[in-house]
Amino acid sequence: MTAINGNISSHDFTAITDPSKQAQVYQYLEALKNDEFGWKKSAENIVTNNLSNVEEHFLLLQVVEDYLNRRYACQANEDAVLCVRGFLSHWIQKITSNVELPVFLINKMAHIFSLVFAADFPERWPNFMDDIFLCRSLTSVPFVSFYLKTLLAIDAEVVDRDIQRPKQTFDRNTKIKDFMREICIKQMVQSCWKIMDEVNDISVQCLCLQVISAYVDWIDVELVANDIFVSKVISRLNNKDTTDAAVSAVSALMQKGMAADKKLSLVLALSNVLRSNQLISVSYNSDEDDISRAGSLLNTIGMVLMDCSSKFTSEGAVEDAGRCIKALEIDLDTYLKIFDNEDIDLSDCVIDSLRNYVHLIRDSDDEKSGSFLSKVVNICLNRYTMSSDLEVDGEGEDELEFHEYRKDLKSIMNTIGSKRPQLIILPLEEVVTDAVKNPSSLSVHRLEAIMQLVYALSELIPSNFVQAKDGWLGRAVKIPLILLSGQILDGRSPVIHTLFFEIACRYERILANHLNSVPPIAAAFLDARGIAIPVAKARTRIVYLFCRFVKAHKTALSSLVSEVIGRLAPLLAVSPQSEFLSADDQCFIYEATATLIMFGDLSTEQKADYIRELASNLVNKFQAAVTELQSARSRNDEPSENLITQFMKNIIGYCSRMSKAFYGNFTMKSCGCVEIYLQLLDLFLEHLTPENSFLLENVRQLAHRLVVCLDEEVLNILPIIFTKLGSVSNDLDSMNHFLILAHQVLAKHKGKLVSTGLDLAAILTTAARYSVSDSQAFGKDSDESVQRNIVYVQRAFLQLLCTATTNDMLGKIAQPSVKNALLNAAVQLALGNDQSSQKLALTTLAKASQSDSDCWQQTLRTALQVPSLPHISPSDAGSTLVVHEVVTTLLALKQIDEENLQLGIRSLLPEAMSGRLLMLLNQNKQKDIVRGMMEIYASLKTSQ
Repeated sequence: MTAINGNISSHDFTAITDPSKQAQVYQYLEALKNDEFGWKKSAENIVTNNLSNVEEHFLLLQVVEDYLNRRYACQANEDAVLCVRGFLSHWIQKITSNVELPVFLINKMAHIFSLVFAADFPERWPNFMDDIFLCRSLTSVPFVSFYLKTLLAIDAEVVDRDIQRPKQTFDRNTKIKDFMREICIKQMVQSCWKIMDEVNDISVQCLCLQVISAYVDWIDVELVANDIFVSKVISRLNNKDTTDAAVSAVSALMQKGMAADKKLSLVLALSNVLRSNQLISVSYNSDEDDISRAGSLLNTIGMVLMDCSSKFTSEGAVEDAGRCIKALEIDLDTYLKIFDNEDIDLSDCVIDSLRNYVHLIRDSDDEKSGSFLSKVVNICLNRYTMSSDLEVDGEGEDELEFHEYRKDLKSIMNTIGSKRPQLIILPLEEVVTDAVKNPSSLSVHRLEAIMQLVYALSELIPSNFVQAKDGWLGRAVKIPLILLSGQILDGRSPVIHTLFFEIACRYERILANHLNSVPPIAAAFLDARGIAIPVAKARTRIVYLFCRFVKAHKTALSSLVSEVIGRLAPLLAVSPQSEFLSADDQCFIYEATATLIMFGDLSTEQKADYIRELASNLVNKFQAAVTELQSARSRNDEPSENLITQFMKNIIGYCSRMSKAFYGNFTMKSCGCVEIYLQLLDLFLEHLTPENSFLLENVRQLAHRLVVCLDEEVLNILPIIFTKLGSVSNDLDSMNHFLILAHQVLAKHKGKLVSTGLDLAAILTTAARYSVSDSQAFGKDSDESVQRNIVYVQRAFLQLLCTATTNDMLGKIAQPSVKNALLNAAVQLALGNDQSSQKLALTTLAKASQSDSDCWQQTLRTALQVPSLPHISPSDAGSTLVVHEVVTTLLALKQIDEENLQLGIRSLLPEAMSGRLLMLLNQNKQKDIVRGMMEIYASLKTSQ
């Protein structure tokens, strides 16, 4: 290896910048990491500066880092320890020589120092801090900066609670912190004070404050909660370059874990100092930095005081709890000023503490609390409006950030509205009423905000307000109605149009009790305000909402059916190159149209005529597409072929979606549409050939719909449906869906299928063959999709077989030899490793055993074998469910023939094991039987 016998730099590390050679570099680095002496050679090359570039330096540091992470703590001998210390010493010399080094190298070395510290302190190197850092002058900016970065890296390695660690590492870290408190923490804190006094570099000052923020949580509070800290941090809070770091330090100190009485004293003292220095006060002339600082500090103060109040309350110290709240309320006006700031980043500073305070006082009946809550609501309503710099239709980063801010505003309003809804309802009612009087006078931004608030009303107050008749919630019912009655759709913003219809659909239960509002909204849906809007994205959403609106108010629209369908007629014309509506849009239009027809004030004959006309147009389009497809194929015009095939699939999809209109009392039969749909299916089946296999999924979906919509009318055509579908279901995925359709038919019609001529036995036989075939027959064993699809087919087969067995149909549809083959497949799957299939197979075998003694014996052997399979483990919840099914199966066999069960268990299992199992099966609680059975088989596996 080069790491042992040669110069590492003989490898071309410049290749790291060449994407074609990066894999080679990566392999070489992995070889170095795995080489016993690779780390040492890497360190030597760094020390001797035998490097081609800084990239090589960084990569070799990764080799050293890997050694420190994996082997140094437990494998290092004295020579390795000395080598590591020499490596660290060399870096200190380099950092103090004022050589300019890349930041990424400095950060990586800080991490490496932290790894050595975590491994060596305190046993191998109790004086680490003194030897490396504290014995030196802390005046050089590069050295001090590296020292502080190392302290932050140690915090990340040893303290950071956000990182999940194994118990052994956790115990090691606890020990390190204990010894640090005893040996070096005091000196480290004092070094920070000295650095803050003597090193004026801004980055160093910020790093120093970051170290205090990181360490304050676990060191003695007296080390930082003193006059030295306060005086230094106050001056840094007043400096715009260090204010953020200083705020973090003060916040960390206030959030430090301690007894509530001590924390209250600390927070009150700090608050007074901050207030006297004008650090938590703002005016309308305050700049952004001042507001941000005050907001962050006040938010922390508020959260800590409310936490202390909660602790005092739980301890019964009511007076102290009151002191906490009174201390917070001193600055309430400042909280509101910051919250009302137009800059959402500044406004957001105090939201957490405001939300908690609002939650605390929302049940209070006093006038002061009500007045404050009203102020909060008014600010929320005003701040809900986007800045004019943002686009209401925009989807940029700034717009997304504002929508996240709105979620915080909603959270506060919900906290208030869930208990005192009148505080939300009254101002919103006034805003909406004013808006609809003259909507054109409002800016788009304000109108959008008002509509968003109305849309969110059910999230701001109790959602059951839609059922209210009187009181404040009864008044809330009128708010959506007022908005929907206004002429607010003027084409200025697609978002406003979409919101209008979103509101109509969200509050459909309100509209159902105010039917006079439905026709005007329907009219808006049907013109350029709605589904004819020129913006595609908005149109797609509005088309979906229109379909939903029609289904919700189909009865109210029944008298308007002819007019509405007349307006929809242009949208029902389909073509392969339709640009106005997408295929999904068209599906919703057809579903809505069919729903209007079914529930309209029309006779049965008129309904059938309308549906027949729609179907006839689709048939003509389909047949024309068939001709065009043949022509495109003959001239090898692939683009046209793809366009036409998609169009043909879409047409079948439209027919399927139209069928969703048939439900309840309006069945396909009662509306005289059975023959129409049977003819459609016959047409599509006729063209479903191996050459046109692209139609398979859509035809199958239509078949699913007809099974739902028809009763006996579908029975006679089932053989041809399954023959056609089966002829092109040649892969695992299509076979899975084919079996799902078969199960749907069997579950609905059961014994009626015997006389239809449908060969269920052949379907089951084919499914069994797919289920137990070698996966290589369908693709590579390593192909996850193949393995997953095989499992799906196995489950679908077993579900179908189980349903046939449960309904006593297996003997009627299959000859004895076929039946035995199917049950043998079930046995094979019961002994497989898919737990869902195992449970289904055992259920099926148990059902089949009720009338078949040979199957009874086979089921007993299988059930006793399943718990011994390698993947069945007491520690696995899925295994427990499988063994539960085993127990259920054994109890079912016991009920059929208890005597033979005892004989069979004794003959198939060792004597001691069979005796314990038989005793278990006589217990009453199945849970105990499962637990005992798993213990028996676990001990059997251990003994083998």
